[in-house]
Amino acid sequence: MDSMALTTFLFMGFSLGMVHALDPDHIAAVSGLSASEKEQHTWRSMRFGLQWSLGHGSALLIIALVVFLAGQSIPVHLSEVAERSVAFVLIAIGALALWRLWQGGDAPGLSARFGAPAVGLLHGTAGSAPLLALIPISQIGQPIVGMFYVLFFSAGVLLAMTALGGAFAQSLRTLKRIDGRISALLQGLMALFSLVLGFYLAFQG
Repeated sequence: MDSMALTTFLFMGFSLGMVHALDPDHIAAVSGLSASEKEQHTWRSMRFGLQWSLGHGSALLIIALVVFLAGQSIPVHLSEVAERSVAFVLIAIGALALWRLWQGGDAPGLSARFGAPAVGLLHGTAGSAPLLALIPISQIGQPIVGMFYVLFFSAGVLLAMTALGGAFAQSLRTLKRIDGRISALLQGLMALFSLVLGFYLAFQG
């Protein structure tokens, strides 16, 4: 693979990672965690996105190592179990965030109950992430290039999710300065989105 083809290939991985970060279940997880906080801090919400992305990227790297360096296939049921786990985690995040808002935000934040890296690890194992990351690199037969592809893919996810977490917090802070009720309503909608999507993913089909 020449340098131009390699650059294009890695840029494709980075771009796909940014797009993949905007999957509804990913947005639901980070927005639900952000919505549960009584005080909105841009860096804190960005950290949720960053930690989630690190967990997500770790899962992809482990999968890539197993597939391309160890020559092993990934059991289909592993992804299925992870997908179902993601659904129930989203339900829990949404329900607890709504309960915390109902209680006036006095209960401990969800970050004390859910580790964002663990949620990201589940997302990275489940669904389309392994497919998006591993189908392209399965065509090149060069494990080291494949690993770099996964790193660039994960970097795209990290950038998009960290920015998204910061955007959530900044939006809620701005709305709170304008009218606290509007900010609370948006927090409730974000939590409800996580809850409803979780139920949909858990019981579809």
